[in-house]
Amino acid sequence: MRARRIIFFFVLAFGVAVSCTRDDDFSFGPGRGSTSPAAPREPIPEESFDKVFLMVSGGHNNISHYITADQRDMERNWLPGGTPEDKDVLVFLSRVNRTAGFANTEVPVLYRMYRCADGSVRRDTLHRWGEEDRLFKDGSVLHDALAMIRRRFPAKSYGMVVSSHGTGWLPPRYYWNPYKFEKGTLSAPGKRSIGDDTDGDVTNEMPLMDFIAAIPYKLDYILIDCCLCGGVEVAWGLRGKADYVGFSQTEILADGFDYKKIVRRLIGGAVPDAEAVCRDYFAQYGENGSATISLVDTREMDDLASVCATLFEKYRAQLSVLDGGVDDDWESTNYGNYKVQGYFRYDRHYFYDLEDILLKVGITEDEHAQLTAALNRCVLYKAHSNSFMAGTWDGFPIRIHSGFSMYLPSMGTDLLNNYYVNNIAWNQATHLIQ
Repeated sequence: MRARRIIFFFVLAFGVAVSCTRDDDFSFGPGRGSTSPAAPREPIPEESFDKVFLMVSGGHNNISHYITADQRDMERNWLPGGTPEDKDVLVFLSRVNRTAGFANTEVPVLYRMYRCADGSVRRDTLHRWGEEDRLFKDGSVLHDALAMIRRRFPAKSYGMVVSSHGTGWLPPRYYWNPYKFEKGTLSAPGKRSIGDDTDGDVTNEMPLMDFIAAIPYKLDYILIDCCLCGGVEVAWGLRGKADYVGFSQTEILADGFDYKKIVRRLIGGAVPDAEAVCRDYFAQYGENGSATISLVDTREMDDLASVCATLFEKYRAQLSVLDGGVDDDWESTNYGNYKVQGYFRYDRHYFYDLEDILLKVGITEDEHAQLTAALNRCVLYKAHSNSFMAGTWDGFPIRIHSGFSMYLPSMGTDLLNNYYVNNIAWNQATHLIQ
């Protein structure tokens, strides 16, 4: 889900990028369904490149025009060069609807984009998957793409930005049909969901566990331009897969990340600046907009898990009955105020602020100081607007923002609680639910 997609009915049209000699039609590469890379040109010695930035554009759904607009913003601004002397590389893994403006990209395509000396833009296809492949399904396309990138561009630094729909730690498809799941008329096909790939009436969501497993080597950063993915469950799951994770606790609004600046931020300097990407995102909306964002060092989360495990055990009785519903005494009639800070709309009450949950169960000042210290060690940057979608019936104020959302079991269901116990690594580390 991306709030930026509320206005997806507006149709955007874009021209075709100009390459150095021709427009690439994305038709180069192995045949239908193959997962082998395109034939290498010349053997490349170890670490021939400095920084590689993979942009994963999952727009084969109702947000395809926005995803394409993001891609166009990138190609119209700073890009790396493509000569042997250029050591920084921008690679796309993209699948968008054919009508969105990128010809022949209904199948997943891996391509390198760079600017030629004459100022034109070149897109060199590295691999094209078959019609039966889906970018957001079981993680196989992402895994193969990352493996190809490392073979083709051995580098000192790798990072990835993912742009699509998202529903955080929830089982795929649960967000859209929670009541049918609860009634037993739908079953959860996977673990947790990121991305959305739609063909007709069939929607594929990649389970987040598959997303994690698909990453074959450690990245410097993963920035998630998808709704509701800013949970401690997501960050904990990505430990060992990326040093830094940037994400939003709420939905992502219309323009998403600032794609005019993102390439320069991540491969245009001496080192990738993931924090600048997060700051740029928040700058687009400001204090009076609708945005949350945080950047987390996953290597520094052990103290947070330890502190939370202790507090969850001590305040288990209070957690079991904590009411996170709307405060009926809230003075504004334009939008609701959750008794525990929530980050959700449409009554999808699965994402609350981690710190506010513990404050509301009554932790002591000393315990709060320990929690704050643990959060400060791992949350490198965080920002939030004063409200989200203020003035709408499902908007809400943002009074506190720890940098993490978290599930609140007392506001969940037996089905989700059982699912959380059996599938969520954060629960296995902290025993939020026993």
